[in-house]
Amino acid sequence: MKLTVKLDFGSGREMRVGTFSEVGRDTAFEFAGEFLSLELNPAPFRLPLGGGLKIYDRSGNMETFGLFDDSLPDGWGRRIVDRMFMKREGRLPTITERLMCVGRSGKGALVYEPADEAADVENEAFDLAALAEEAMAFDAGEAESALPRLRKAGGSSGGARPKAYVGYNPKMGEVCAERPVLPPGFEHWIVKFNTRREGDKAGEMEYRYYEVALAAGANMAPSCLVATKVGRFFMTRRFDRTPGGGRVHMASAAGLLHADFRIPGDEYALLSRLTDALTHDMSAKEELFRRACLNVIAHNRDDHLKNFSFLMDEKGRWSLAPFYDFTYAEGPNGWQTLSVAGEGANPGVADLRRLARDVGLESHKSEPILERVIESCRSLEMRH
Repeated sequence: MKLTVKLDFGSGREMRVGTFSEVGRDTAFEFAGEFLSLELNPAPFRLPLGGGLKIYDRSGNMETFGLFDDSLPDGWGRRIVDRMFMKREGRLPTITERLMCVGRSGKGALVYEPADEAADVENEAFDLAALAEEAMAFDAGEAESALPRLRKAGGSSGGARPKAYVGYNPKMGEVCAERPVLPPGFEHWIVKFNTRREGDKAGEMEYRYYEVALAAGANMAPSCLVATKVGRFFMTRRFDRTPGGGRVHMASAAGLLHADFRIPGDEYALLSRLTDALTHDMSAKEELFRRACLNVIAHNRDDHLKNFSFLMDEKGRWSLAPFYDFTYAEGPNGWQTLSVAGEGANPGVADLRRLARDVGLESHKSEPILERVIESCRSLEMRH
């Protein structure tokens, strides 16, 4: 089975990137000749442009090339896809079949053809509260009958918490089902449901952290709390979609570097070098330092390399994506997943100052960022 991989920027701006396949136990990719002539590079470090069949070298403990690994459902979405496949086929899906399940519904601008449309659910009334209840029940090992609805709503998503892609009208406060073309006034958003394990305040906690990050000057997508009869949930606008229905190519730092994001030990300094290489933008480096300060001081230790992403437009220009997945979290064995100037067990302000020096930020730039973050985080001190 071979998949055609395309970049779809919306409004008819679709281009064939190449062909994905599995060869024995290996995955392979070949760029389309017409794409090579465009000189766009959606994965500049680990899948360089060039002719011929490229075989994934299994670096970074990924399932395939980082470009496509970023598209694969993980966490919540993977659980849904795997359960559906087991019910339908009696086995787990291959990597190719997982990408077929993503089809045109994944993150960013990458799309895969042919798509597996077996879970399409049409002409059903959309009920966010009912979807939330089904998601929470499925997370607890129940609600098998809801699998088709859950897959359509969030089967290509990542992260551990249950979530769904939705349309949201900020002016009216209304939510509708996700679809490629939304009704007028609606935008593409993602809603994160609470779990029985985390309790019913997880959404409110993430929204409080969102407010703190804004106060610190961080670049974050517009977010809100949506109230339903079964709880209040954190929602945020998707930055891989544009208001006019366009799509933006999105790549995580883990995918770009073929880095195993599950293991602590990577450095913020590495992330800073990647930001320099892609964006050539000093303000992006300053923004990255602000995020390091926020994660350390507000105790978000789940700051792995899949929680930092970059966006590429149809002309090949890269930018640092907005900050996301910022909330109180313990890291692996209590460690900060990304170490700060070599310190991972218990990083603090002194380590952040060393980081600023290590990445070439002068004190007149770094100190105001650090001081503003410290001030913005004071309101969290009584909560933990």
